[in-house]
This record gives sequence, structure tokens and C-alpha cells, in this order.
Amino acid sequence: MPIANGKDSNSLPNDKPVSDDHRTAFGSYRAYLWKYVSWALKYLIIMAVPGLLLAIPIFVTMNNKDLDDDAIDAADQRQTRQLVFWLFLWLEVSWLGGCVAYGIGCALPYIFRFVARYVNPAHARYWRIIRVMRKPITVIGFVVASYATFEKFIVFNDDLAVAYNLSDGQLLWASLFDDFLQQGLLWAGFYVVEKIIILYITIHYHFRSDLKRISHSKDTQNALMALYEASTYLYPVGTPEFADEDVMIGNATGAEHGEYRVRVTRYLARLGIDSYAMTSFFGNFLSSDGKSHWLRPASSYAIVERAVANPKSAAALARRIWMSMVPLGKDVLTAQDIAEVLGPFRKDDAAAYFKALDQGDMGDIRLDEMEWAVVEAGKVRNAIYRSMHASEHNINTFDWIGCGFLATIMTIFILVFWVPTIKDIQATIQFFVVGLSFAVGRTVHHFLSGCVFILFDHPYDIGDRVELWSNQNPQSVSLFVERTSLLYTVFRRVDNWTEMQVANEFLQQCRIENVTRSGSNRQHVSMMIDIRTSFRDLTFLRAELEAFLKHPDNKRDYLPNLAMAIVNVHELNKLELKVVFTHRTNFANEPLRAARSMKFMCALVAALRKVPIARPDGGPLGQEGRPLFNVMMSEQEANDRLAGLAADKAAARIDAENPPPSDAARAAEEQKAMAALGKMPPVARKGPPLRSAPNAAVSTGVDAGNSTGLRTLPHFRG
Repeated sequence: MPIANGKDSNSLPNDKPVSDDHRTAFGSYRAYLWKYVSWALKYLIIMAVPGLLLAIPIFVTMNNKDLDDDAIDAADQRQTRQLVFWLFLWLEVSWLGGCVAYGIGCALPYIFRFVARYVNPAHARYWRIIRVMRKPITVIGFVVASYATFEKFIVFNDDLAVAYNLSDGQLLWASLFDDFLQQGLLWAGFYVVEKIIILYITIHYHFRSDLKRISHSKDTQNALMALYEASTYLYPVGTPEFADEDVMIGNATGAEHGEYRVRVTRYLARLGIDSYAMTSFFGNFLSSDGKSHWLRPASSYAIVERAVANPKSAAALARRIWMSMVPLGKDVLTAQDIAEVLGPFRKDDAAAYFKALDQGDMGDIRLDEMEWAVVEAGKVRNAIYRSMHASEHNINTFDWIGCGFLATIMTIFILVFWVPTIKDIQATIQFFVVGLSFAVGRTVHHFLSGCVFILFDHPYDIGDRVELWSNQNPQSVSLFVERTSLLYTVFRRVDNWTEMQVANEFLQQCRIENVTRSGSNRQHVSMMIDIRTSFRDLTFLRAELEAFLKHPDNKRDYLPNLAMAIVNVHELNKLELKVVFTHRTNFANEPLRAARSMKFMCALVAALRKVPIARPDGGPLGQEGRPLFNVMMSEQEANDRLAGLAADKAAARIDAENPPPSDAARAAEEQKAMAALGKMPPVARKGPPLRSAPNAAVSTGVDAGNSTGLRTLPHFRG
């Protein structure tokens, strides 16, 4: 099929740059206008209704605002009506002050963002921090307005009839309210400071825990969404090539058959009601460009979000994308393949999508690696959700405890100020508090140390793999983080898969190595060899291991760097040899780590046999599992036997000029067994048995190691 105007016929319809002509100005302005109008109407009703209710007594008693001397001396009901006027005027102004403070709290972050764009755009991102302080600004504004207006309208009001001829402090209820507002103003100030501290802890916590993981998860999610849309454009949903995958992707449980439950949508469809059209209508109404994934069940965002939640459906999604992107006859996915599908105008997007999925920076992706990448992306996304829930729970718990502590302190101040009898028993209370501090001191220390450990030290997140080193045990314990709390952490052991709960106070004294945050991890192997081993043999061993790491079949599992050194000499008869190699990824995925470690150990054993490398005692006769015995022979026979053994040993060396012919069948069987021991674990899947055809259409019937793509349409050549 020819290519016209430099555009590939295999490219997507939206591969050209999006212009403003595709969006109507009327729809955009209508959406923004309706958003702000609805917001203004909602808060106007909330603020206006209490204000109008408080204004009714003010209008009723307005005529009794000022009283003459006769009315004051008579002390009739007009004084009560005047007091009602000033009290409700105080409440009205206090309520309006709180509303103004709320309006300032709502508008301040947007004003800050607008000004920062022209002053220093780098600081514009801090507008979200000011937005979080809306509630504390409202509280402090309301309390300040209430205290100031009470002082103005009640305490220092010379026109108040009930306070006529009374000195300051003789109007008991006014003095009581004045003291209460003073204490409330002090509490509001401490409340604002406490919220600022909580805000700092929240920013510090989320910045260290979720910033990197969330950014990578979003990039992976966007890549899967774009590639799934491209895959469905090339092969629409329901085509025979990916019928099984589409069923598994559509089911959130990863089932390989359709759901047999009768849903409400089926009953609505029988009545002629299109529930999807109704839902999409509200989704289009909420979006300015009509492309929002909200309230759109069949959007690519919703489909990918459901698919990655289950390992089977995530693997099916990976197979569908990979098989539809890779051309027929190729067994790896490259950035060029994605660019050919997306079109010439989206090459940068194709490179970004490929980088998000290519975790090992290999430059190409095989089918099994694609499955592992998508399944791992789903696990990371689930771990992020769980970590965010746990972190919010911990921070909210700390926030409530801080507010409770402030309330307790202020209550004590109020009682000491208002209840005179407390001063008489002050010594008894102090003795009781000192005794109580000894009783609960351990609990308070346990709580505070847990708060510092989780919120500030923050050595791990939910889903991370860690190595725990305690003072009592010199060996580390490999653990996965299951749940976190301010007082304890729940782990799952890697060796026996049991749950282990440890107090944060104890963890604060342990050494914790976070494997998940460490990137590529190194593994070392130590062995004892014969001290008579030549340096030439060690060179042969190093060359064999380096050739193994640089082999094309192993470059996806290990980095090509190898470290080998003699680290110690023991008893003048043995050398301690240490070999260090680096995995391509970290040890967070235990099945993958175990398979790679086993694969290298098999290669190490084969290399030790091939050189060969002897053990420290040299392995003489009589120690090979049989007793030592003597044979009588002549001197000539003994010399011939020794010469024959030396010749056989020299012929078996790696540098032998004429190696003896080996058993081909035995060597092939040994290589096959070695490959089986180092085989990577496949992603869990079900369905029909693997087909023998190498290019079978349905990827569930294709062996991941020998599969090729299905795309046969012309490529774009730029």
C-alpha cells in the first residue's frame, strides 16, 4: 500500500498535532463558567442562609438601639431588646468575618499563583500548599473577628443599657465570654501552628515516599493507555487475533470467559435505556474538550486501570499490545516499531512510551519482559494506593492526637483560670501528674519514637523489600512491607512467607537496607580454592564468567561488569575467592531474583569444572568417596600410570591444544539441564495448551520465548 503525503496508512487518525480548531470556544467557556457559577452559588447559599437568620432579630430590635436616660433608669423590657440587638449584631459580624476569612483562604492560593507567574514562575507550584491552609485561615479569621467585635459591641460599648453605672468586670456573663474568647484566640493560634507542622510533615513524607514511584507509575499508565488505543485501532476489540485477550482484559478478575451475572445495564437495555450513553453524557459535560475519562466506563484509562489490577489481565494487556505492535517475523519490540504505528508526528511520544516500559534500558523488549513490566506496574500502582492510605491514616492520627493535646492543655488553662478551688489542690495535682508520667512514660515514648520513625525517618514504603539487621542476630532477614502504623509495622518474610509484626521503637534501633529503592543490586559469591591454583587459571575463570555475562541471551539479566578478587589467605593452604556480579534490576521481585541467581550459579559451577579449579585439599585418591588402598606394581608401570594421569589432566584443561573428544549427547543434556535450572519464571496464565505454530495469532497460545509479532501493515519510513 503506497504512502501518500509522507503519512503512513498504518498511523492513527490523531497522529497530527492537535490544533485549537478542534475545540470550540463556546464549549470551553461554558464548562469553566458553569464550574465557577455552581461553586459560587453553593457557597453563597451556605453563607447567606445563616446570615439572613441572624439578621432577623437585628431588624426587629433596631429601634431599641439607643435608649434615653428614663428608659435606662426604668430597666424595662426595652433594655433586653437592646441587648438582643447588640448580641445578634455581634453574631452577625462574627459570621460575616468568618465568611470573609473563608473567601480569603479560597482566593489566596489562586492570587498567589497568578502573581508568581509574573514574579517567579518557579514558586507557582506552592499555591497548593496555601490551598491546604484554607481551614486554619478560616478558623483564625472567625475567632479574631468574634473577639474584636465582642470587645467593640459588648465590653467597651458605652450605649449598652445593662452595663450602665457598672465598672469593668462587674458584668459577669460578659467577662466570662471575654475570657473564653481570649482563650479561644490563643487556641486558634496554636491550631494554626499545629496545622503548619502537619502540613510540613505531609509534604516531607509524600515527597520522600511517593514522588518517584507516582511519577513512574503515571508515565507507565499513560504509555499503556496510548499503546492500547493504538492496538485497538489496528485490531479492534473482538477480532479473532485477540479474542481471548479482550475477554481477560475486560474482566477485572482476569477470568478467561465472559461474566455470567445479569447486570442492571441489561435490564435497562431491554427497556431501551442506553446506560453507557447516559454515563458518557455526564462525562462529556464535565470535560471541556469532551475527552475526559471520568464517567466513561469504556475509556482507555478505565480499561487499563482495571486490567493492571489483576496479574492475569495485566499479562493479557501486555500480550495484546506487544503482538499488535511488533511486525511479523520479529521477536522484540523497539521504539521504532511504536513510532511506525503512532505516526511521524508522535516520534517523541513513542520514545517516551518505550522508555517507560523498558525497565532494563535494553533498547528492545521481548514478550515475557513486556508481561513482567505490565504486571509489575500493576503491583506498584496497588502498593502506591495502599501506601497513600496508610500514610494518610498515620498523618491524620498524628493530627488528631495533636489537636487533642492542644484541647487538653487549653482546658487545663481554662479550669485553672476559672475554678479557684483548683489552686488549693495544686500540690496534689502536681504529685498526681508526676506519678502518672512515670506510669505512661513508656507508652508516650513508644508513640513518639514511632511517629519520628514513620513520618520523618521513613525508611520504607508499603510493598518495598527490605533487609533487616538486628543487634541480636548477625544475619539479615529479607522482608516485604505489608502494613505500616505509628506504633508497629507488619512484614512478610521472604523465606517462609509468614507475617511478622515489629514495634517501630525496636525498628529504630535496627539497620534497614531498602532493596526496592536501591536500583540495580549486586550479588557476591565467596569460595575456597587450592592455594596452588595458578593465576593463569584464575584468568581463564574470569574470562569464562565475563563471556557468560556478555552473551546476548544473558544481557537482559545482568550488567556486563564482573568483579573477581582474592580477598584472603587462610591457613596457608587455601585462597578465598570472591566473585561479584550485578543484576539488571533490584531484588524486589523474588522469583525473578532467584532465577537469575540460579542461572549465574550454574554458569559458575560449569566454569569451575571447565578450567578446572581444585579445592583446597587437592582431591587426592582415597578421598573421592572410596577407601585408600595400595597396589603393587613395578617402577615402570607406576611411571607409565603417572604419565597417563598427567596427560589426561592436561588434555581436560581449558587451554589444551588437542582436547579429548567428549560425549556429544552428554554435553547437550548438560546444557539443557543448565538452561532449565536458570529459566525465568513465567507470568501466571491459564487457557489452552501452547500451540506448536510459532506465529499463532492468540498470544496465550504462543511460547513467550519464540513468539513474533502480528503486524503486517506497511511501516512509516521517515
